[in-house]
Amino acid sequence: MDAHTGDYPGLPPSSFESPPSAAPDASPELEAAGSILEKASELGGSRSLAFTLISVATSLYLLERLEPVLRPLLIAVLLCYLFLPFYNRLRRRVRPVFAFLLITFGFTLGILALGRMVYHDIVSIDQSRARYQEREAELERAVRRAVASVTPAFAGDGTVRDETTEEDSLTAEMSQRLVRGAASAFMSMALESVVIAFYMIFLLQSASTVPARIRSSFSSARAGRILEIVESINEAVSEYLLVKVKASLLVAIPVWALCMAFGITGGATWGVLTFFGNFLPYIGPLISVIPPLAIAFLEFPNVWPPLAFAGILLTIHGVTANLIEPAMTGKALGLNPLVVLIGLAFWSLLWGFVGLVLAVPLTVIFKIILEHTPGTRPIARLISEQNLS
Repeated sequence: MDAHTGDYPGLPPSSFESPPSAAPDASPELEAAGSILEKASELGGSRSLAFTLISVATSLYLLERLEPVLRPLLIAVLLCYLFLPFYNRLRRRVRPVFAFLLITFGFTLGILALGRMVYHDIVSIDQSRARYQEREAELERAVRRAVASVTPAFAGDGTVRDETTEEDSLTAEMSQRLVRGAASAFMSMALESVVIAFYMIFLLQSASTVPARIRSSFSSARAGRILEIVESINEAVSEYLLVKVKASLLVAIPVWALCMAFGITGGATWGVLTFFGNFLPYIGPLISVIPPLAIAFLEFPNVWPPLAFAGILLTIHGVTANLIEPAMTGKALGLNPLVVLIGLAFWSLLWGFVGLVLAVPLTVIFKIILEHTPGTRPIARLISEQNLS
C-alpha cells in the first residue's frame, strides 16, 4: 500500500504535499515589507534629527534676538530666588504690597547708588590720566635699568621715547570714549534695573499662587509629587545663590576696604568687579585682581606699598577661594570644569559680559533641576565634578 494513499484512499496524493510555489511567492513580499519598514525607520530617524537641529537653531536665534527681554527676566528670576526668603519674612509683618515695594525700591536704589559710585571712580581715574602716564614712564625707565644691569645686550639705550602729540590725542580720545561708555553703561543699568524691579514685583506676586494653581490643574497625587519636586528645586537654587552671594561679599567688601585703606582710586569699582568676578571660576579672580594692582603701581612713588597691597589682596582671594567658600558651599553643587568652560563660552557668545556672569549660576541651576528630576539624574551625574567611582 502506498504510504500517502493507504490510510486515506479518498484523497489525492497532492493533498498531502505543500504547494511548491508558496515559499517563492511569499519571500519577495516579506523582503519588500522589510525594506519598506527599514526605509520608514531611517526616514523617522532623519526627521527626528532634523527636528532636533531646527529646534536648537531656533532656540539659539531666539536667545540672541530676545536678549533685551530675556536678560532682565533671567536676572529677575535669580533675584527672586535670592529675595524670596526675605519676602516671605516681610509678608508676615507687613502687607504683600509693602513687601513688594520695600524689596524692589531697595534693590533699584542700591543699584543706582552703586552705579553712580562706579561712574565717579571712572571719572576720577580719567582725570588722573596724565599723572599715570608720567608714573608709567618712570616705571618703564626703572625696568630698563634693571634689565640693563642683568643683560646689557637686551637693554637698549635705557631711554624712553617722548610721547608724541598723536599718541596724546589718541590716549585722550580713548579716555573720552571710556568715560562716555561708562556714562552710557550707567544709564542702561539704571533703565534695566527699573525693568528688573517690575519683573520682580510680578514674579514675587505669582510665586505665592503657583502651589494653588498646580493643585487645581492636576490630581492630588500628581500635584503632590510636582510640588515636592518644585519645592526641592527652589530650596536648592535659593541656597546656592544665597551662599554664592555671601561668599562674593566676603571677598568684595575686604577688597573695597583694602583699596580705601591704601588710598587707591576706584575702590567701589574694584569691589564690584571682585563681586561679579567671584561668580566666574578660573578667570574671575584674575580679571578682578589685575586692574587694582595696576592702579596701585601707578599711584605710589615707590614699589613697596603696591607690593604690600598685592600681598594682602592675593591673600584675601586665596583664603576666600580655598577656605571660606568651599566650607560654605561644599562640593554638592560642583560642576565639571569642561562643562563650566563650555557654559562660559556659550553664554558670553550670546550675551557678552552679562552672559559671562550669568553662565555659572544658570548652569548650576540647570544641574539642580536635573538632579531633582528622577528621569534626568544620570545627566546631572555626567556634568558633575564628583568622582562617582
